[in-house]
Amino acid sequence: MPHACCKGATSRVYWWVVGAIRWLLGNGFELQQPTSQAPFRCWLLGILLLLTITTSWPTGTFAAPRRARGLHLILPHRNHHHRQLHHHQHTRSIETTIVTLKTNQTEGRDTCTAIKMTPNIAHLQVAHEVAKNTREAVLCLTKEWLKDLGQNLSQDIKAYSKHTLAVRHPLDEEVKNVKFQDELGDFVYEGKVGTLEEEMPAIIESLMVLEHLYETIEFNHKSWNCFFNNFVHFFHHNMHEALKVAGLNDACNPRNSAYNKAYIWPEFGAAVETIKVLTIIEHKYEQLIKQNL
Repeated sequence: MPHACCKGATSRVYWWVVGAIRWLLGNGFELQQPTSQAPFRCWLLGILLLLTITTSWPTGTFAAPRRARGLHLILPHRNHHHRQLHHHQHTRSIETTIVTLKTNQTEGRDTCTAIKMTPNIAHLQVAHEVAKNTREAVLCLTKEWLKDLGQNLSQDIKAYSKHTLAVRHPLDEEVKNVKFQDELGDFVYEGKVGTLEEEMPAIIESLMVLEHLYETIEFNHKSWNCFFNNFVHFFHHNMHEALKVAGLNDACNPRNSAYNKAYIWPEFGAAVETIKVLTIIEHKYEQLIKQNL
């Protein structure tokens, strides 16, 4: 068992980091303004969020959240070779090849659709904060990744609007209703929200499917190590908080999924899907908090 002073210090660091993130996203920096400090903002935000992850370990264990909560769902990411992408390819005819996306199954676990929850309503606020902050970080890092490639999020959203990664998960229908607002440089979503018992299994399973999706994509070395590996850490943190809201001590078994293997730019498609899913999750938590006031 960790010493009481250690747990107290961990808690103080955690809330200091959360406070720093709030300041960074609120008063300190405006993420939508393109300035020379943009890369610094993104990396500082990423570091703060990763510090939050490492300081939010479950009580009574020294293990990281995904290991302690049974969230070690993927092997260490393989070393991908660089794959040249010609961005003019979006002018080609649209191709669709739907293939199965297999997910890891652990013996003895319930499926995500059959989990028996003991809801922890008090934890909704923390889960909402994590979803909000990680969504902002993914958006920021995606913009910086595109900038590094000489690309632009707004232009690429339009250029690839007729292409779809078609990832199947419980929130996939709602993903279709997440819209990119060019004037904001951001995604927005408004939709109906059910009960906590209805929403949490969908949130947990969708995050797990996205994590498996990232194992199928061949990121080049720089894209993975400088940008996208952070996204997987953000999945783990969001799953950890979602499980706490659901009152679960372990993960569930997600159903096998599917996606469009012929999607013209998988890295971009995965980034956009991630932002959209986190946008939906942030909205759902916000509404669930209002429902349970």
